[in-house]
Amino acid sequence: MPLCTLVVLAAAASAQEQLPAGARLTALEVFPPAIELKTPFDYRQLVVTATLENGDRVDATRLVQIAGARDLVKLNGAGLVRPARDGVGELVVSLAGQTIKTPVKVSGQTERYQVSFFRDVMPVMGKLGCNSGTCHGAQQGKNGFKLSLRGYDPLFDHQALTDEIEARRVNRAAPDTSLMLLKPSGGVPHVGGVLMQPGEPYYELLRLWIAEGVKYDPATARVVSIEVYPRAPVAPLPGMKQQLAVLATYADGSVRDVTAEAFVESSNTEIATVDKNGLVTAVRRGEATMLARYEGAYAASTLIVMGDRSGFAWKETPEYNWIDTLVYEKLRQVKVLPSDVCTDGEF
Repeated sequence: MPLCTLVVLAAAASAQEQLPAGARLTALEVFPPAIELKTPFDYRQLVVTATLENGDRVDATRLVQIAGARDLVKLNGAGLVRPARDGVGELVVSLAGQTIKTPVKVSGQTERYQVSFFRDVMPVMGKLGCNSGTCHGAQQGKNGFKLSLRGYDPLFDHQALTDEIEARRVNRAAPDTSLMLLKPSGGVPHVGGVLMQPGEPYYELLRLWIAEGVKYDPATARVVSIEVYPRAPVAPLPGMKQQLAVLATYADGSVRDVTAEAFVESSNTEIATVDKNGLVTAVRRGEATMLARYEGAYAASTLIVMGDRSGFAWKETPEYNWIDTLVYEKLRQVKVLPSDVCTDGEF
């Protein structure tokens, strides 16, 4: 199987993002440790963490080079892996002399995928903004088309798509002529603009759902919880970035990467900001919590932005109770020395 080097970094970003000056890389870690893609619409968000000589762990997802079978998977500049064809192989991730291998298994690419309204269509409509409060999720809807806010009433939304205006929003016989596809793809005027194009995963997923008969499947397993990875990342310096991945666990026990469809927001945009793909940018020293939501489930991960702490060395300090233990653990994490012990009167 021929190998092809995939540079997971756009040229523009390459000039801006780099490891801290003078940093020496000692190890690489890849999440997930193994990739398995079972359907044409599965994907996994890679998060590559570099361990530096001083112990710092930084995100290197967009800095690494990835070698692998190009005809097996497709990668974008953010490290999102999508399937290309069935097969087994590995991705070889390398940076600054360090290398790590990640097994890859792709299957189900020649099988017809059964699209779920609950599991597939509703999350896509949410991510595209169709059911947001500023679009068709508004109290009165938009331009005669109303959806439930954030998809909280799937039955109402399904009826709005398939029954209203003589079902012109979906055309089972000729899916590409469906208003549900024509408007967001720019085929006809759309106040919300062009949101997707034919050939892209969201377009093809919605098209397949229409072609399969716009099925309503309330018995499908629903999301019970989500998890954000990494849980408590640290950005050593302002300006550095951290890619997040969001995993959803369903009632049937299955786990699915939903990073592309999840919404992530920062609790303090003066400390860190986050884009629609879950890429966090550190702004200044401090802490900010990244709150993720997906299909009514929520999870959080707190980012610490350090600032320049060169020369810091922890000084062992006596612990008098469990509160001291927790406080010192936090102080070590943010690289701040504790104050000297004082009497009650001095305090």
